Parts: sequence; C-alpha cells; structure tokens
Amino acid sequence: MLDKIKTFYRQNRLLIIIGLSFILLMQICSRGGRVDKPAVQKEQPVLDQEIADDSQLKPLNEIYYEQQQKKQERNPEMISLYILMGMVLLVYVATKRGWLQKLSPSIVWVVISVKRNKTTKARVATITINNQTKESLTFSPPILAFATPFKKARKFRIKGADENLFPLTLMPGTAHRLTIDMDAFRTKAGLTANKWVRVEANAGLKVYRSLWKYLF
Repeated sequence: MLDKIKTFYRQNRLLIIIGLSFILLMQICSRGGRVDKPAVQKEQPVLDQEIADDSQLKPLNEIYYEQQQKKQERNPEMISLYILMGMVLLVYVATKRGWLQKLSPSIVWVVISVKRNKTTKARVATITINNQTKESLTFSPPILAFATPFKKARKFRIKGADENLFPLTLMPGTAHRLTIDMDAFRTKAGLTANKWVRVEANAGLKVYRSLWKYLF
C-alpha cells in the first residue's frame, strides 16, 4: 500500500501540489471576504466645540497616507494571498524546468517491505533498489541479512528469478524490484527464529543498506 501511495505521488505530485495550494487559496479568500462590523457607538452631542488653533489640521497628503495604511491593516490576508500565488507559480515553473530534480539529494534508496498474501497468508517481501543519483550505477546481487538480538546476522545472496539479471545497471532516476516468498525462504534456510531482516546492495565503491524490518 505504501509503495502504491509513493508511486501515485511521484506520478501526480504536480496536481497534488496545485490542488492543495488551491484549497489553501480558497480558505484564505473566504477569510478575507469577511467584513468586520464596526461597533456602533452612540454619538454625544457636541455643544459649542471650537478649535483652539490650526495645529489640529493635517495636510492632504498625510491624510491620504493614513488612509492607505488603514486599508493595508484591514486586509492583511491579501499579502498572504500574493505570497501564496507566488509560491505556487514558483513551484510550477521549477517543476516544469526540472529545477526540483537538480535540487533533490543524490541518493540510492534500498527498501524492503513485507506483506501477507491474502489467499495463502504467506509473507511476501518486495525489495526495491532506486537510483536517484546523477550517474549510472551497477549493482551486484542484493544480500538479505537476518538477525536476532545479541547474535551475529546471517547473510544470503539473492540471484532472483533470472540468474543473468545481475550485475544490474540502473540509470539515474530508475528502480528495480524483486519479490521473494519470505516464509519459504526462511524455512529453507532454517531462519524461523530470526525476526529482523534488511537488504544490502553493493554498487562497487559503496554498499547501500535498508533499515531493519521486523517480521510480524
């Protein structure tokens, strides 16, 4: 399920970002459309009020400036609206021109996920090697490492269904997946007591490892 969500996000991330930005935009507009009713004050009659001198009179440009300041204070949401529109436009242009891919970190993702088959209830492991670096990498057959607390991990090399598949070369931005019957593998290797598993992928100069996964 998690892999499907990730795949859906990668394929539709632009629409998701635009949709969320549009929802936030509508929320800001709805708040900005509210009119605050001024409190009604009773006017007291003014009797024989006189202006002592001309110091209370203000120039026309000063009055105009104060009115503009009051308008900005009454509509602070408009500033947030302009900022949001600019951010949405920036993300759209950056996605179209590939700027986000250049800014994304160069890394190799090695992931193992375990699910149960709905029919047989057997655990099936999916190993994913994702090359997000800026160069092609050649991987040796991945290694499954099984461990239990306070004991040394036992490692097994995986060849996959096609023995001629490895060594495998992945271009930048490409990935490869392997599927393994985890229960059958553990039974055959005598690893029923080993509940922790991870994957190691050797790319020559560096070994990439996944996080430890607990087999429920």
